[in-house]
Amino acid sequence: MAGNRTLLDIILRANELKNIPRMGWRVRGVRDGESVAEHSYAVALIVTLLGPRLSGKIDVSRAVRIALVHDLSEHMLGDIHAPASQLLGEDVKEAAELRVMLDLFGDDESAEEAVELWKEFAERSSVEGRFVRAIDKLEMFTQAYLYEQEGNRMLADFWDWPHNVRDFEFPEVRALYEELKALRKERPIGWAGRSGNDEA
Repeated sequence: MAGNRTLLDIILRANELKNIPRMGWRVRGVRDGESVAEHSYAVALIVTLLGPRLSGKIDVSRAVRIALVHDLSEHMLGDIHAPASQLLGEDVKEAAELRVMLDLFGDDESAEEAVELWKEFAERSSVEGRFVRAIDKLEMFTQAYLYEQEGNRMLADFWDWPHNVRDFEFPEVRALYEELKALRKERPIGWAGRSGNDEA
């Protein structure tokens, strides 16, 4: 583990996520796509909104904290999109991410909890970790939908890859996904950019 880090050190390094692009979008032609920080915010927001609807099945506060740290290692590694992750191997990727998390927090008193929260996501070792994994993918689908509405035609494989729905064990998440897919069928690619199609 790295030496002592001040809270300010951690904050400054974590803020680098604002400048790390989500590579899955970039390689499919999305210009000015979202950053990892924007994605993490959206995941935390969906967890906040959907979590209470799970009738006490999860600790929403803990799930929000997991959402906020789940991609924190990407401040150093960058966003490794799915095809690259497959080539590396999930275990290799997660081992590198753990090393980055330990390095980021050093001996700071918050390190133990932050790393434990990250592990719950990476290892699917808690219901909250599994829930955030599901929301991580649901958020990706919502963003893919929005990019398609802007006219991007290179995102079909996001919807067709079974790996992207493997964590949908929660009926509430699955229901939102199915609702989004139905909306996608109703509104063809580029729908939002067409004149006269603004919703009332």
